[in-house]
Amino acid sequence: MDIARTHPEAASPLPSVDVAWQLLIRAHLVDPDATEDVLAQPQVGVWAAHALRRLVHHSATATDAGRLWKDLGYLHTLAAAAAVRAGLSFELDVPARYGLAVLPTVGAASLPPRCHRARVVARDGAVTMTDDIGQRTSPGDRHWHHPIRLTVAAGGVTLRIEVVDRDVYRNLRGTAAPAPLDDDQVRRWEALLRRAWYLLVREQPARARSIAATLRTIAPLPAGQRFRPLSASGTEAFGGVLLSEPDDAVQLAATLVHESQHHKLGALTHLLTLVRADPNRRFYAPWRDDPRPIGGLLQGSYAFAGVTEFWRIRRLHAVAGDADLAAFEFALWRRQTRYALRELLESSQLTDHGRRFVEMLHRTVCDSQKEPVSTGPRILGDRMAIDHYALWRAHNLRIGAAGPALAAAWASGDSFPTWILDEPTAQPMALPDSGPAWFDTRAVLVRHRLTDAAAFDQLCAESDVIGTRVTGATAADLALVSGDDAQARTGYLRQLAGDSPGGKTLAHSCIGLGLTWSDDPAHPAARALLHRPELVMETLRHTTRGDTTLGVPDLVGLAAWVGDGLARAQTSRSDWAGWPVQDRAS
Repeated sequence: MDIARTHPEAASPLPSVDVAWQLLIRAHLVDPDATEDVLAQPQVGVWAAHALRRLVHHSATATDAGRLWKDLGYLHTLAAAAAVRAGLSFELDVPARYGLAVLPTVGAASLPPRCHRARVVARDGAVTMTDDIGQRTSPGDRHWHHPIRLTVAAGGVTLRIEVVDRDVYRNLRGTAAPAPLDDDQVRRWEALLRRAWYLLVREQPARARSIAATLRTIAPLPAGQRFRPLSASGTEAFGGVLLSEPDDAVQLAATLVHESQHHKLGALTHLLTLVRADPNRRFYAPWRDDPRPIGGLLQGSYAFAGVTEFWRIRRLHAVAGDADLAAFEFALWRRQTRYALRELLESSQLTDHGRRFVEMLHRTVCDSQKEPVSTGPRILGDRMAIDHYALWRAHNLRIGAAGPALAAAWASGDSFPTWILDEPTAQPMALPDSGPAWFDTRAVLVRHRLTDAAAFDQLCAESDVIGTRVTGATAADLALVSGDDAQARTGYLRQLAGDSPGGKTLAHSCIGLGLTWSDDPAHPAARALLHRPELVMETLRHTTRGDTTLGVPDLVGLAAWVGDGLARAQTSRSDWAGWPVQDRAS
């Protein structure tokens, strides 16, 4: 408010922010519970952070002012919504966007597309919205849209949420165009939520009660590829979840657990400082494609500690194909989460509160390692963990200073220069922003295989188009997941023959090749490709220039050359403390 008052022109053509603020105060005096419910909506936090950034960076240009008044005008919509619910009589103009004027928790009115504001008129709790040409809309009219409220109950535990599909601030990253659900979509969400809630209350009642106490809204997104749900939450939007339509109720239940962990830790970090972040250092997060700062690693670790526990319990109740999937997920995430927690403990970036918190999590996750898991899913979980780790290193780490020496030694037939492993100027650095790279591709194929063998066989029969079904997947991946290492190796070598040094598929093919020595994990080529793939990648970059296909006739030989060098080396260097960030200009 103080900053907004320094830009009185920014709210025009709406009334000043003080007018809206005074109406909000009146509503709170009459009905504090309703007013606080409006202000506690997750999208309000997103709006407040977004509007504050806009005000701080506000310029005097007409274009900027034309956008800013709609952001500031969300305060007017909040005041109007609270006043309607408090039963006040008032008139107030509010902004319209994308042909909609939204009053959070009250409803929305469809308006002509060119309409940029609407007048809200309320008399004793009855509300009407009038557009620029005088057309009126009120509850009960065909252009009025009531909030989508879903209530599900099981075992005496009730979950009440609103599905927010029209509010422009439902997205965690700023504004987003409305994406209204139709009646069929609403029914699907309600059915999935009811089944997921029954599962959670029956199998994990304490966690269900926690979710019921924190979850307020779901902002729906379209369904993605199978086994690739999209979900997100943020500390500025407590109780809100951005969520793609899930594959099934089990996936929805696991996602609700995941996001509720973020909600709880987000609340805790408002009370306690858990990390002292070094902005120039990044870490490996086993669930992300990109290098992460310490705060992001902590958030993910707490979320996946909850996911690990979800699958630990879920596998005890699952039947048939679901049982193998649950065992695989438990084996995978207990390993990945333990790794991340050890990184946190070794990082030197935790406060005393943070260390106690992480030590507690670490003990819990380590205890889960003792639980037996059937051999097949356990081995698959371990292999997919290795796959992700190696892909991450190959994609995100650079050792440019050592590249020329590696390429020269390989080209001349010399032994691998082991001195590079301890040379300070040749230590790996993390890319600042690497972008998505589909490191989960082979794990997604494993999930297909475990849940529906017949459907997986059909994928194998259509291997030439697998990339259209599972982004990033190749025929060689299908062979690998099917257990045919020889065919997979042939496929990856064929792919590598057509890859370029800067191509996006190079790392995927190299790591896939490393995984084909499942019966001989100590093979020198596997050692290099699965544990220090960045050394192989750097040699390739300095051996072949430009966008031509790789000019290395014996990639297995190159990887084995690096692997033999790693076996000979005596190095004590540890990667637990993360990596410095590579200069963007490098």
